Amino acid sequence: MLVGVQRNRLLLVAAAVGAAAVVAVVLIVASGSSSSSPTTTATTTAAAPSSSLAGIPQHGNTLGKASASATLVVYEDPQCPFCRSWNVSTLPTVVRQFVRTGKIKLEYRGVVIIGPDSVRGLRAIYAAGKQNKLWDFADALYAHQGAENSGWITNDVILAAARDAHADGKAILADMGSSAVTAALREAQKQATADHLQGTPTFIIERPPALAQPLAVSALDPATFDAALSAALQ
Repeated sequence: MLVGVQRNRLLLVAAAVGAAAVVAVVLIVASGSSSSSPTTTATTTAAAPSSSLAGIPQHGNTLGKASASATLVVYEDPQCPFCRSWNVSTLPTVVRQFVRTGKIKLEYRGVVIIGPDSVRGLRAIYAAGKQNKLWDFADALYAHQGAENSGWITNDVILAAARDAHADGKAILADMGSSAVTAALREAQKQATADHLQGTPTFIIERPPALAQPLAVSALDPATFDAALSAALQ
């Protein structure tokens, strides 16, 4: 979890996800954010999708070598501005220093935190996972992130993000309503409940046979996050 200034928001569970209701507490956010911070403004031109994932093996919702001894679970909501900030600023260094070197693999777990638009985004992200493009597509979608619950996750945005991620956009649109995607969303919500999720982004370290542990960080910037992750892997 992120230790520091926190942003309050209730965990929302959409009917389309079909998961059981979860009681929410304080959300995890980046330092400098106010607990009463307003909804985000459109950021569609703020960032381009990263090329840092090129050449890294993906399978479904995982990124990295299957042989990695540790897994960093990343809970995200595609509308969450702090998730976007972590992806844009910090994910490339995590990939370079920890994933490419085989120290960890990443596992994406998408949950509905902000509202109905999040469901549509998550369905598209998990549909991209059927092409082993989940991480590329999630990264590309953040480059188009707009105001919360403004309807910004349109078919055109999904197709544009798919092009950026070198994925089949038409297939993503066709697979969004599939039973496999619904099952993935339900499973992520079930895992979030088991992990006592408090908000997004949340990070969990799994190093079997040890018990999974939250990654406690004071900020989401690359230096702070990478230091916390290095210490957790000792």
